[in-house]
Amino acid sequence: MKNVKYCLSAALLTASASCVFAADLNIWNWSDYIAEDTVDNFIKETKIDANYVLFDSNELVEARLLSGSSGFDACMMTSYYVPRLAKAGAIEKIDKTKIPNWSHLEEKRMKLLATLDPNNDYAYPYTEISLGIGYNKEKIAEIFGPEYKVDSWDFLFKKENSDKLKKCGIAVLDSPIEIVSAVMHYLGKDPASEKSSDYKEAKALLTAFASNVAYFHSSRYINDLASGEICAAIGYSGDILQAANRAALANQNYTIEYTFPKEGSLLWFDCWTIPRGAKNKDNAYKWFNYLMKDDVASSVSNEIKYILPVKGAINLLSDNLKNNPNVNLTDEMYSKAYFPQTPTSKVSRITNRIWNSMKLNSSAEDESGWN
Repeated sequence: MKNVKYCLSAALLTASASCVFAADLNIWNWSDYIAEDTVDNFIKETKIDANYVLFDSNELVEARLLSGSSGFDACMMTSYYVPRLAKAGAIEKIDKTKIPNWSHLEEKRMKLLATLDPNNDYAYPYTEISLGIGYNKEKIAEIFGPEYKVDSWDFLFKKENSDKLKKCGIAVLDSPIEIVSAVMHYLGKDPASEKSSDYKEAKALLTAFASNVAYFHSSRYINDLASGEICAAIGYSGDILQAANRAALANQNYTIEYTFPKEGSLLWFDCWTIPRGAKNKDNAYKWFNYLMKDDVASSVSNEIKYILPVKGAINLLSDNLKNNPNVNLTDEMYSKAYFPQTPTSKVSRITNRIWNSMKLNSSAEDESGWN
């Protein structure tokens, strides 16, 4: 993005955030979450001066939006945060009449998001994300035999399996609510339960598993899978596909693969929203409309390795996305997914207690700042 004013936001909770410029459109998004030329091409096509700012924490963004003066016009937000922000008046309703390409959005995903955001009033799905298993195919064949199939959470959560995998390295995403919810779903329990007693089995499983985990981190596993430093990870679908791509580009003598476990796992969306008080809403609508173009959406998907749910773009995806049933989920796998709801404060407290206890009883590295 050579012609775009952009920077990493580190302290955007201050009123005079240095990353917010006097632009015609201020965009706030995760890092590595757009194609290299998308913003430049948008500027060229629309003649809108865009300021593209990066963040690295949902909590940071939520706090900024709740302050009521974010300084942004288009902001990325995880789907299960949307109801809370809408209820608080921190984001505005989307005027769909100003987005001609709204009809390009895939109905199945829109209906799923509507379970959190009725009528899709406040958000639309930018990317579809699932939580699953990344693994080094050749290393796993060495350990378990060439016929072994990685298709279940048992691969990691059965103690006899993680005991073997410890030697080549397991990494786990550092996200209490997502990992604990995935384990609860695997155990057939309600991930939204507010009863501490319902989490006893999940806590025991995670504590035993954690003793074999090399580290907890939300991004390091991408490069470590690609370089062979670890052989297995629990992480995000697109991140693991990025690791696979990096390994292939480096001509490694192994392949990295991603599995959406057959028992099901978490699936959610990252969504575009309009913050309260946005000064350039019409330009935000033009940005949304641009991203809903088939060629733009497929270009972004093919680069960042997450599916953008634009109907015409699906057929333009690279084969490793379009024909991968672990990423472009079949209807059967979709039915097994757990779509997270907004966690209550009680659920957050329970999951954080489990997470902290688990780490205290493990020997894994903790690079996350959790104590």
